[in-house]
Formats: sequence, structure tokens, C-alpha cells
Amino acid sequence: MWVVGYWMEHGGFKPEEILSLSPQERTVWQAIAELNRQQRKDDIRDAVEEAFSDILQALGR
Repeated sequence: MWVVGYWMEHGGFKPEEILSLSPQERTVWQAIAELNRQQRKDDIRDAVEEAFSDILQALGR
């Protein structure tokens, strides 16, 4: 289950802590993890776009 790996890496939780959550709680934790992953992806995309724009502006000078 990738959610366990995510929260072990990003939250410092032990597998038994995560697996002891109720199914509803695990659903919430999974949703949070998915939102965080998407946010990181969006942040990286924005940084690449900004860097590309800066390069194009520098080349145009």
C-alpha cells in the first residue's frame, strides 16, 4: 500500500500506526497524500515554466 510508504517517509509514522487506522481514516490519509503529491507536481511544473520563461527572456536581450 503506497499510502503506508508515503506516511512513513513524509510523516514519520510506523506501519502499524497507519494500518491500525479505521478504513475511513485511511481514506482521509490517502486523500491528503494524493493532494500533497499533486501539489508537489504542480510546484515542480510551475518552477520549470518559470525557469524556461527566464531563459527565453535572457536570450531575447
